[in-house]
Amino acid sequence: MNLICYFVASVLSLATINDIDSRRFEFGVRQITEEIISEDHSLCEDGHPINVTVLSIETPSTGIQIGPFEVKQKKTIVETKVEVDGKEYFGKGVTKTTAKSMLTELQDPNIPFEQTEFSVALKKSLEDALDDF
Repeated sequence: MNLICYFVASVLSLATINDIDSRRFEFGVRQITEEIISEDHSLCEDGHPINVTVLSIETPSTGIQIGPFEVKQKKTIVETKVEVDGKEYFGKGVTKTTAKSMLTELQDPNIPFEQTEFSVALKKSLEDALDDF
């Protein structure tokens, strides 16, 4: 009986990633993917390759201001593609955060994701993609 095992062969991002080191990003994506795969499959160094692509990272926000108070809601949306055994699996993960502030700006409005938000959205996206694997 041959035991089929897998390894994360590559991590690629088609999204622009600001404020995060590329090695740290790749390591985080690899680690989360291995964690999800290992729930149902074996991991090994010479197994079937898994290729992960982060297709997009979006961070839309909406806000309401009443007098000096402001309430903003941010979303972090991550879309991924995982290739395994010649098949492509697509996933999407979304996290929501609400922040209250008094006339202060939240983080950079262009790409305001915090690493924890990104990490949670990434994991949800990979779980979605690998749900049928």
